[in-house]
Amino acid sequence: MKKLTLLFAFVCGALTVFGQALPKKYVLLEHFTNSRCSICASRNPAFYSLINNYPDDVRHLSIHPSVPYSNCLIYQANTTENNTRTAYYGVNGTPRVALNGDLVPVSSALLPAATLQGALGQTSPVAITVQESGTFPTKTANVTVTTYGDVPAGSYKLYAAVAESTVNYSSPNGESKHHDVFRAMLPNVNGENITLPPAGGSVSFTYNYTYSAPNGWTSNFDSLYVLAFVQNTETKAVLNTGTRFDPTFVSAPEAAAPRSVLIQPNPATEAAWASLPGQEVDRVEVFSLGGQLVRTAFELQNDLVRIPVDALAPGIYVVKITGKDGLYVGKLVKE
Repeated sequence: MKKLTLLFAFVCGALTVFGQALPKKYVLLEHFTNSRCSICASRNPAFYSLINNYPDDVRHLSIHPSVPYSNCLIYQANTTENNTRTAYYGVNGTPRVALNGDLVPVSSALLPAATLQGALGQTSPVAITVQESGTFPTKTANVTVTTYGDVPAGSYKLYAAVAESTVNYSSPNGESKHHDVFRAMLPNVNGENITLPPAGGSVSFTYNYTYSAPNGWTSNFDSLYVLAFVQNTETKAVLNTGTRFDPTFVSAPEAAAPRSVLIQPNPATEAAWASLPGQEVDRVEVFSLGGQLVRTAFELQNDLVRIPVDALAPGIYVVKITGKDGLYVGKLVKE
């Protein structure tokens, strides 16, 4: 009886958590580079080529530390904040990349494709909306953080980075274009403490930035934009990122109340099956208990839905099946 009670509670919880869509999680790449660094010039092109394949998924911010050359003109335009953000991750050489708050290990590739691809297709319990206004020389940014799901425990800060989308500057290392250059952090480089509200709530902040032309390159006020992100102060994990270029997330309830579906065999090793007679299945999503989307592959065989599980780590998962007539949710144990 106790096992049945726990199973019922699990499924009810799954219906509550997964019955509504969560916002898309944009990948934040903090890119540490230097305009006099020849190694940066040799490795940055492959990095840019990779991330340019995912313009709707990746948000990039280039930070210019004093290492290896403190006479880098882009570093000199914002010395204190470039140094502070570099020290935050303990970066002592360039080029390096932090992905969603995790410093990517040094390897032959600045950012391995598999590492980036592993961070795509995830959701977040929060959405960040950025609206910008103002005329030269002052820009105003309104940043709203809305909660849609359970936020991991911890303390959080909101950062609003002012970035210049393209800097045309023929630097000593041979690079002529520098992308998403970090110009300032609002309200300051240490960010702003934020208490995330319960699901359904939101909190807003307004920041002003006064533009000043840098020495060394021709800058453009209109190319400035604000990249906001929420980061855990203890783990450095980035919950989500937002810019004015992102579509506004709207949480809409499912067309029908979620219904439970039996997944068999359970536990499963190679594949699991769900029987949905007469149902047209649009998609199948498998989530970890933490809410991360881990698999979407499925096959239809008459009234049966085959869900491959061989690549999943052992554990408990929630299966969400969206059909023509509504949403079905079930429990899956991978052995």
